[in-house]
Amino acid sequence: MSNTAPDVSQADWTRAFDAQSETAFGEAFAPDVVLEAALLARPVRGREQVARIMGTMSAIYESLVFTHQTTNGPRTYLEWSALAMGGLQLKGVTVLARDEQGLITNVAIHHRFLKESLKLSEHAGQQLLGVLAPDDFYDSAARAR
Repeated sequence: MSNTAPDVSQADWTRAFDAQSETAFGEAFAPDVVLEAALLARPVRGREQVARIMGTMSAIYESLVFTHQTTNGPRTYLEWSALAMGGLQLKGVTVLARDEQGLITNVAIHHRFLKESLKLSEHAGQQLLGVLAPDDFYDSAARAR
């Protein structure tokens, strides 16, 4: 089953998301790729670390469909809708910037809505413990203190 709507092209990013593969993400990234995401407290840099995060994060989604796409110069904008963690509904936009060789140099992932995004951020922090610091994600227990 395809993870793209009819007007969205299959490319390295959408295929990597469909495969939920750290390797596939890594092949799409420039060595100095930067990941910026609404779920993260700060940007993450470097192919290996960003690929590991994306491989782990893509596996959290039960389904994700890229619904709309547009490209302007080196930037591609992908709108998507997803289900995660037992039916948590999310929507968002991902912006990919590419270098002259077509490798992704910057990934900006914008999730909505807030309540769902905070739940996903907290879950991601648990899944990526040891990869990133706990304070790189939302923590409801720490917030309650």
